[in-house]
Amino acid sequence: MKIILTSLSIFFGLITSAQVLGYSDFGVLLSNENNMGTARSMALKESFGALGGDLSAITINPAGAAIFTTSTGSFTLGYDNLDLDTDFYGTKTKNTTDSFNLSQAGGVLVFDGEDEEGLNKISLSLTYQISNNFKNNWMASGISEPTWIEDPNDTSISYTILENQTYKNFTTGKHDNLNIAIASQFNNKLYLGLALNSYDIDFKEDSTRHEIANDGNGNSVDAFESFWQEVTASGFSLSIGMIYKLTQNFRVGLAYTSPSWYEVYEESNMYAEDDTDYIGYYNVLYSNDPPAYENNQNKVLAYEYNLRTPSKVTGSIAYVFNDTGLISADLSRKNYKGIHLGPNPDFYQENDDINSFLNPTYKINLGTEWRIDMLSIRGGYSYETSPYLDSISSDNPTGFAFGLGYNFESFSIDLAYDHSQQTDLYNFYPEFNNISAADLSKNEDKIMATLVIKL
Repeated sequence: MKIILTSLSIFFGLITSAQVLGYSDFGVLLSNENNMGTARSMALKESFGALGGDLSAITINPAGAAIFTTSTGSFTLGYDNLDLDTDFYGTKTKNTTDSFNLSQAGGVLVFDGEDEEGLNKISLSLTYQISNNFKNNWMASGISEPTWIEDPNDTSISYTILENQTYKNFTTGKHDNLNIAIASQFNNKLYLGLALNSYDIDFKEDSTRHEIANDGNGNSVDAFESFWQEVTASGFSLSIGMIYKLTQNFRVGLAYTSPSWYEVYEESNMYAEDDTDYIGYYNVLYSNDPPAYENNQNKVLAYEYNLRTPSKVTGSIAYVFNDTGLISADLSRKNYKGIHLGPNPDFYQENDDINSFLNPTYKINLGTEWRIDMLSIRGGYSYETSPYLDSISSDNPTGFAFGLGYNFESFSIDLAYDHSQQTDLYNFYPEFNNISAADLSKNEDKIMATLVIKL
């Protein structure tokens, strides 16, 4: 039978190197922001820290709620196309996943202040948007090294000739953010904001490994393995921010989002029931002994834990050319060493690995918008460093976007196209050091349509 060379701590290790997502990788996943906000925000690659005046901008800098001149509501429909190409020992596989969703909805109420030289305005906002869409179905196939070598019925047989190795991974769910903010304008120059972010997470993952091998003498082995996990979590964070008009046209912004604190509940089959069992479920058929060898397909391990994701600081600048257009830039920093699993000391090893192998990340977002009568033309670019210490340059997510908007006075319609890309490694044989990880190439395209109504 197969020899297990690893412990649970390796299966739940730091890098993406398990049959299902490990603790630390899950922390990184929840810390990432693959937002699906308003079309205008997406078209400018979310470079709204010093601009405001957009419902999604409030989730970046809550002071942006006070930029609105009138009460406003908006909702956004989104289409997401994910192409994930895999390369495992020279065999390349193309995978595509599509999804539609309500990516954003919300509104802001604006109350004029009575003191023109002091408090000019108070704004209250409520915004829902998807922080991350987890839907993704992909597979990798190729021929590496055999893993089911020994025959339990005949020690003279070794299954060393591989015919097929296939790994399949299916994930569903989403990461929602409900943002409640209050912001004020002072002296027609200073904007201050405070927000509470509430998060809900639903994440499900199923993966399988399938291997067929023979010994060259007519004997064969057909091995199937299945691994799954289901995670639900709820959490919150706080945000504060300011925007200041240095001149009528030049603005600067600064925002801070606290760490997010989550309570997580997880169920999985990623454990061995005893010394003779294997992690997950397996069903192995040897040609010289037809009854299949298998373990308990219905075993479940359930447990709860706490997760803290890192805080974020965003600095922003923007120049507004009166009614003609604007250019903007945001620079944000997030320290992934701040990911923490608890309670201590249950996750001592995982927290130590996080501190050793993760880095702070930096992300720059650039955007511009130009108006021709009622028509707005928009574009943006983003670049972010990877949190993993051993990453290569192509692992750093990059992207561009463009969009259009048309203002009908009492309402407007915005459209946006967003493209992002990056590479990654996925090791679905973590217990075998002689088998290399699969290369992943990710290209994601989003199309957003937003209806904005001025109340």
